[in-house]
Amino acid sequence: MPHTLRAYPSLFRVAWTTMFQYRAEMLIWAAWGFVHPLVALAVWSAAAHGRTIVGLGRADFAAYFLTLMIFSHLTMSWDAFEFSYLVQSGRLSPKLLRPIHPIHEAIAYNIAYKLITLLLLVPVWLLILWALHPNAATRAWHLAAVVPVLLLGAAVRFLWNYCIALVAFWTTKVDAINSLYWSFDQFLGGRLAPMALMPAFVQTAAWFAPFRSMVVFPVEVALGQLNGRQILEGLAMQLVWLVLGYGLFRLLWRLGIRQYSAVGA
Repeated sequence: MPHTLRAYPSLFRVAWTTMFQYRAEMLIWAAWGFVHPLVALAVWSAAAHGRTIVGLGRADFAAYFLTLMIFSHLTMSWDAFEFSYLVQSGRLSPKLLRPIHPIHEAIAYNIAYKLITLLLLVPVWLLILWALHPNAATRAWHLAAVVPVLLLGAAVRFLWNYCIALVAFWTTKVDAINSLYWSFDQFLGGRLAPMALMPAFVQTAAWFAPFRSMVVFPVEVALGQLNGRQILEGLAMQLVWLVLGYGLFRLLWRLGIRQYSAVGA
């Protein structure tokens, strides 16, 4: 572990250099993060015009989807879309010769991307905040509690996304699996609507699925929608999914690397 930690400064320097080489593409992907939350906000704001839905008005929807927009960016992970290319092209092979696991390079790139794009996104988020006038019952202790749950949410999302990526060891048709994973994330991760608007069976399924722990739970904490007991229960679920995700990652990596072969290897 100390050897791996000493490698991170170099990994970050490489990641930053690479990101700036593709800065236009990087900014396009960052801007894409505005689209889905703003579309969903427009739909639910129109539905709540002049009234409330399950106690939520236009200002409440604005707070929810603005926070969702920010937290989705801070927890995002894209390895499920890139790892299959590394496997099929053989570019994973030289990474296996390094003294550290390839996942650490993915972590460094993930963090570097988020830090760089914040320079662009923070002013835009503030502008949207000023324009939408969101309403939330947030208190100081909610802001303190949201820091650990947001970090855990990012870790859970990264690990499970990486587990989906490892399916590339067994099939070249990973896009369909990614699409299925993305669909579950939309329904059970609170991206289409606040969970309070979902049917009871969807809310129950979301509680026992990892998707709620990734983004919507931190959003609910930040907006003051949960009490102390509910936050502790959600935090426990995050830790459970983090441990399960790590165990699944270790298992899939060990089994997948045994049969790894690539077109370019």
